[in-house]
Amino acid sequence: MVLSVCVGASVLSACSFTDNLPFGDGANSAATQDVRRAIPYSVTFQGLDPQEERLLAALRENSTAIRLKDRPTPTKAGLERRAEDDVTRFVRVLRSFGFYDAVVNYDIRDADVPPAEGETELSPEGDAISAKTASNGDNAEEDGNGPETAAKPADEKKQDEQAPDSPALESKAPPKPVVLQYRIDMGTPYLLSDAELTVIHPDESSETRSMSDEELKTAKLSIGMRAEADPIILAEQSVLDVFRNQGFPLVKAGKKHVLADTAEKTIRVTYEVITGKKATFGKINIVGAEDVDADFIRGYHSWNTGEVYSPQKVTETRRDLAESNLFNSVIVKPVGQVDENGEIPIEMRVQERDHRSIGGGLDFSTADGPGANAFWEHRNLFGEGEKLRLKLEGSGLKQGASASFRKPQFLRRKQALVAESEATSYTTDAYEGELANAFTGIEREFWENWSATYGVTLEYSDLTGADSPNEEFYLGGLRGVLRHDNTDNPLDPTTGNRMELTISPYMSLAGAQTQFTSVSLDGSQYYAFDDKGYYVLAGRGRIGSIFGDERSSLPSNKRFYSGGGGSVRGYEYQTVGPLNEDGDPVGGRSVIEAGLELRARITDSIGLVPFVEGGNVYEAVKPKDFTLMWATGLGVRYYTAIGPVRFDFAVPMDKRENIDDDYQIYLSLGQAF
Repeated sequence: MVLSVCVGASVLSACSFTDNLPFGDGANSAATQDVRRAIPYSVTFQGLDPQEERLLAALRENSTAIRLKDRPTPTKAGLERRAEDDVTRFVRVLRSFGFYDAVVNYDIRDADVPPAEGETELSPEGDAISAKTASNGDNAEEDGNGPETAAKPADEKKQDEQAPDSPALESKAPPKPVVLQYRIDMGTPYLLSDAELTVIHPDESSETRSMSDEELKTAKLSIGMRAEADPIILAEQSVLDVFRNQGFPLVKAGKKHVLADTAEKTIRVTYEVITGKKATFGKINIVGAEDVDADFIRGYHSWNTGEVYSPQKVTETRRDLAESNLFNSVIVKPVGQVDENGEIPIEMRVQERDHRSIGGGLDFSTADGPGANAFWEHRNLFGEGEKLRLKLEGSGLKQGASASFRKPQFLRRKQALVAESEATSYTTDAYEGELANAFTGIEREFWENWSATYGVTLEYSDLTGADSPNEEFYLGGLRGVLRHDNTDNPLDPTTGNRMELTISPYMSLAGAQTQFTSVSLDGSQYYAFDDKGYYVLAGRGRIGSIFGDERSSLPSNKRFYSGGGGSVRGYEYQTVGPLNEDGDPVGGRSVIEAGLELRARITDSIGLVPFVEGGNVYEAVKPKDFTLMWATGLGVRYYTAIGPVRFDFAVPMDKRENIDDDYQIYLSLGQAF
């Protein structure tokens, strides 16, 4: 026998219901009635498979008796009405889980009467209850034996007062607790035997066919699965996405049919799809642009002229606009109908955000002392998303100013013109003096999560190094940077990895003569042990070499150094590696660093971070050995909306007498890497 069922909320979905509670004039008087008039009761289930935890949770959520258990009725008839209401709800829930032949009954017995011999009850929590335990009826949480009572809805109170057993209201002895037991015969679950598509074309012709394996996978359906409501209902949108991906932007769902074979215990579902016309991308309309140029916004579209409509292209465009930092909200969608040319208009609706901001920060370490920085930023300088950032910073090691400029969508999509400059005065153990440099180049995004920056750099330095006299260098060079970043958060990553390869050849334009090429590779990896990212293993590494002139001919600031809050915590800034006879760092032509952290949150806002780090700097282009100087420590993180505040305590494991301190302390914003 085959039964035709039209899938709807009443058949293939379970709903929870909420009563409107009366808080009017009569509430207080009802609440102050003699508490002995209420019949306390507990609720149990019999016949459910203990493995069906989701089903049990859905039954509990939809149960009137459980929801109102803290407001027991004064009559048995009132409790029966709740149970009868639950029977209807439970049948609907069981069908939504694929049990179309399920039968639900109930009985009410005194709590001191044990269940029939051999029966096992299931509490609302899903735990098996022995007959002895069930008969006790003294579970305070589930039995509801406490004295609390509350006002009931007026219609329920009226029905209870008119119930045949209303004389119980006159009883002065408190009513005995009872057990409301639902007896459920689940029956055999129905399985999905087939999933079909009825495709209705624009000329109103149609075809019916079984869904392909790829379509089933996209819809998250599988033949032979239990015919639960949620997957079958949600699959409809996935089916529509299949056709949207084929260029039908206005596709919509028609009628959905389910055939239940009661003999075979199977379900066959048929989705009706009205495709509409196939379309290509058409005119782009901009809505909401004020200070940002509309043509500039329009230039973010990721599709080519005449390209077949694709929801992935729409999503990519919306993401790029959202990441521009120019808008509070972005909506990109097809609007209207497919025109006579087969084109669908696209609307880009934006809401602009404030384009100016100021900010600053503080940091501290025992080696460097306190430090501070402040910045001003404009993210729409000339109306096309140009970002100008001016920054001042100062500490015991350096004081200076810098500026950066970025013009997005420069000449082509996903390409930007970038420029940077800085003027800084240094006072470190490695070198002292002034430095000024400038860079202009192109930043280009390609593939997913990959980008490259390349351009020309100029630099002037007047530095006195620990092993070199005061020399002025006028350098010209190129800078190329290849980046990969698929992490989930710039200040507090929990998953993904980062990689940055930098190649920079330099040569002297005037002053002291030198020529060299610096190559470095930095990387980090993040692995979360849990879905929330509360427990994260983070690791980092760095290697680098300088090819060309010997170390003594290199500008002091272009050599490699290690040690400090950004590399190997536990040692003073730049002191890991070669030192001169006075104990000052002289840098090197190669470097190796490694670090590992376990980031563990103990509350939503507090975390502990044990870590170990090592590194070394070498005089030659290639390290003569791989001996590293190690340090370990423990950090505390205070997590805020803008990122974690970091406090680290680190000790050197390879402490050098009269050089390294017993410990170092660091305080700043953001993770160490």
